[in-house]
Amino acid sequence: MNARFVIKNMSIAFLAQGISLAMGVLQSLLVPKLLGVTQYGYWQLFIFYTGYVGFFHLGLNDGVYLINGGKSRADIDKRLIHSQFVVSIAFQSIVALIVSVVAVVSGFGIARVFVLVCSAVFMVVQNAASYVMYVLQAMNETKLSSYSTIVERGVFLIPLALLLLVRVRAFEPYVIAYIFSSVVQVIYCLYHVREFPHAGFLGWGNSLREGVKSIRVGSKLMIANIASGLIVGVCRFAIDAKWGIQTFGELSFAFSLLTLYTAFVAQASMVLFPSLKQSNETEIKKFYAHARDTLSLLFPIVYALYFPMTWLLLLWLPQYANSMAYLVFILPICVFDSKMDITCTTVFKVTREESRLLYINVVTVAISALGVLLGTYVFQSVYVAIMATVAAIVGRSIYSEHVVAKRLCVGETSITIFEIVLTLSFIIMTELLPPAVAFLGYCAVYILYLFTYRGRVREIVGLLRRI
Repeated sequence: MNARFVIKNMSIAFLAQGISLAMGVLQSLLVPKLLGVTQYGYWQLFIFYTGYVGFFHLGLNDGVYLINGGKSRADIDKRLIHSQFVVSIAFQSIVALIVSVVAVVSGFGIARVFVLVCSAVFMVVQNAASYVMYVLQAMNETKLSSYSTIVERGVFLIPLALLLLVRVRAFEPYVIAYIFSSVVQVIYCLYHVREFPHAGFLGWGNSLREGVKSIRVGSKLMIANIASGLIVGVCRFAIDAKWGIQTFGELSFAFSLLTLYTAFVAQASMVLFPSLKQSNETEIKKFYAHARDTLSLLFPIVYALYFPMTWLLLLWLPQYANSMAYLVFILPICVFDSKMDITCTTVFKVTREESRLLYINVVTVAISALGVLLGTYVFQSVYVAIMATVAAIVGRSIYSEHVVAKRLCVGETSITIFEIVLTLSFIIMTELLPPAVAFLGYCAVYILYLFTYRGRVREIVGLLRRI
């Protein structure tokens, strides 16, 4: 594996996601300040629904990604790729029409109907962009995929700035601007594969058959990804149903901060897959061992950042004090879910063990759902529901590391145990001590953690310097 090439692509991916992160921070700080809790709740409901639009390509995008991973633009079957794209858009347009009709006649209320209809439209647009981005990533042209993200975020910035300047307090214009930016992203992506349609169309019959083949391959990965999102999603669904849109909005604000971080980190996985796909098993073993330990040592610094971040956010948005209280218990997801995505999920995809990943994620969703139901309807506590979800995610990460280490014949590490100790220390200190004392106390524990594994830290730093 060409480490420098990977790092170059990863740098561009991080730049793209960094822009997305900046935009997300802007949205998280300014939009709730202007909209108010209820209107912001509907905005977050739209963002929440759009997080699951990937379900409706049925795994076609993932199948094309897995089957063609590592192929160059010269080697890839352009006619086949284009034909499956046409079939995908036709199918999703029909689904979007059905969802829109059902929403209109449902009687949910104007605001929720608007959210559902716009989510249906966004589904077609975003899945089209996703398909082309997956093709670019499979061909190891991840920088073009990253640039498309920059275009989409940049286009959204213009109407967002105008809406904020004229102080629009209704959520609907923000939703329309969001969809428009995705339309521009599709146009940009299609431009960079503009030679694919010239390869021809296989015909509806052949295209459908080939699409079904890709779906069979990709559906497991797609469902695994959806299940991964549902681990947190069941908690948000239950809280919306039990406590209403205001509590949902407060919790969603905390989750939106979390999503900014996890989406940023996920760019590494996107870049790593096509490169690891071309690597031998020895390189994959080295990657996993170094990445697992590096992330275990680095990611817990997020807990220390909670304290200054919370202080600044509450100065700006004091009405979201409850969100910061929720964030204490949500923050461990940054550490364990992100590490799972970069290391274990990437290895599962490279070694074509989508079935195992699906099994792990589905079991985790079931455990999370059971805990959320107990927290919501038995203990009547938002905090218990959140903690059940986080515990499920932590358990998934630990189990997956065990499975991958055994599969690759890589020794397991004791660092994970200390990660859990760090996590519990952060939560206990934050809940029981004044913020300043908790911050200093956690920093002391984290420094002790790094000192304990100082040999591994030196080894990893030396490796990065050589690269």
